[in-house]
Amino acid sequence: MWQRVLALLILIAGLLMAVLGVVSDNDTNVRLSGAVLMLIGIIWLYKQPTLKSLNRTDKPTLKWYQSPILWIPIIAIILFIISLFM
Repeated sequence: MWQRVLALLILIAGLLMAVLGVVSDNDTNVRLSGAVLMLIGIIWLYKQPTLKSLNRTDKPTLKWYQSPILWIPIIAIILFIISLFM
């Protein structure tokens, strides 16, 4: 459980660095390092064991397209791309 929380924290920190990196003097470096942190968080979340592999089938599982773990990084990437053009 803690690994999933840490991966989400890394993802959020990367998102904040990528979006709010504009206010720094080295905005390109900060934004790129934020994008790298987001990518690390996404990969780490992807490699986490699923509920089926942990034998916790008492709750219905979500479809892949219903998962917030999928949509949060996609929204973060879209915001990052939009912020590049502003």
